[in-house]
Amino acid sequence: VELLETYIQGRLLRNLDGKAGRQIVVWGNLDNIRVTDILNPLNLREIGTTDIEDRRLPVTMLKIDAYISNWTFSGLAIPEIRFNKNPEYGSDFYPADLPPVHEDTPESGLENMEYALSASGVFSGWDIAFYWADVYSDTSHLKRLPGFFQVELAHAHLNLYGAAFDIALGNWLLKAEAAHITGLKYFNTANDSYSRTDVGAGIEFSGFSETILGLEVVQRYIHDYDDVLENEPDNLEKISTQSAAMLTKTWLNETLSLTILASAFGTDFKKGSLQRYELVYDISDGLLVKGGWVAYQSGNTTGFNNLGDNDRFFLEFKYSF
Repeated sequence: VELLETYIQGRLLRNLDGKAGRQIVVWGNLDNIRVTDILNPLNLREIGTTDIEDRRLPVTMLKIDAYISNWTFSGLAIPEIRFNKNPEYGSDFYPADLPPVHEDTPESGLENMEYALSASGVFSGWDIAFYWADVYSDTSHLKRLPGFFQVELAHAHLNLYGAAFDIALGNWLLKAEAAHITGLKYFNTANDSYSRTDVGAGIEFSGFSETILGLEVVQRYIHDYDDVLENEPDNLEKISTQSAAMLTKTWLNETLSLTILASAFGTDFKKGSLQRYELVYDISDGLLVKGGWVAYQSGNTTGFNNLGDNDRFFLEFKYSF
């Protein structure tokens, strides 16, 4: 049993709203790759079977929004420390043969409070947003402990400075995001902290009837890179690339939809990749059926180790009332 989005919201003043409870706050404008979208962890137990929007995990936070002209200014205080749900040991998606080591998880509460600020402007045909966050990394790193090969999983304390922009030009939508992240930690350089700059761009075309085509590419650059980061268990390159291409098509007054998603790591697409083919039919207002197929290709990117044999069909029925 898990409490999902559960919150209270209301108007505090004429141009001031408040929202408290478990909630999802989405930053940025890319749909399939995360750059500035770091406030909510993800459910990664079955990689690629659903979109990011269906994998975000709500977190308890207090959010205050102030509205001034075309701008929204938001401040967030996040007392609940929650990280990604990774594949369980023994599952098809668990990337190793050995069980996981102990994970050092900071306790929720005022002492480890996370904070975030954003300013977003909506204008005629274009949007822009700026972000700052002081949070723990949702992704753990392996940390050395005193003793003979004693290790644990730890979460680095990060600062993010980011921005996002999009503009509509007829049937085209151009999107861009950038983030500079400080405080990153890695196993092979235990005494050092790193900063990384992520830059992403996307394009969507909706000129065909009931069809949207999209492409997104992100590059991540580690500053002051040390060659030892190429070794196990970090397996990191100085510059890494992630890309995603998507096609969506609807019929029957948008009650039947087809989605094809191809996602890959590396400039040569050999660091790990997947393709998902999904068909969704709204039988009635409350009844939905979804089915499809996911194909995987293994790579040395975290999460894609030994995934090549996990191709699977899926079928889901959902009733809402």
